[in-house]
Amino acid sequence: MLYPILVEYYLWFCFALLGVTWITRKQHPKLRQNLLYLYGMISVLGFLLALDWVAGVIFGLIVLEVGKVFKQWLDKKQAGLKK
Repeated sequence: MLYPILVEYYLWFCFALLGVTWITRKQHPKLRQNLLYLYGMISVLGFLLALDWVAGVIFGLIVLEVGKVFKQWLDKKQAGLKK
């Protein structure tokens, strides 16, 4: 069910990945720049070569970026509960 949605809105998910990366990687500008180049290259190659499976990769990268921030937030909450 998710796969047709990913393929249909491929470009929007690519833009979302770049936006999420821009927001979540504020602390490390050089790493953010490199990741934006990498994610942009993956997105463009997947689009130009019509590789549908890249949509799943893009979605997985979005989940990883958001998951990293969510884990940091949970760790802060846990440290606050221990005090």
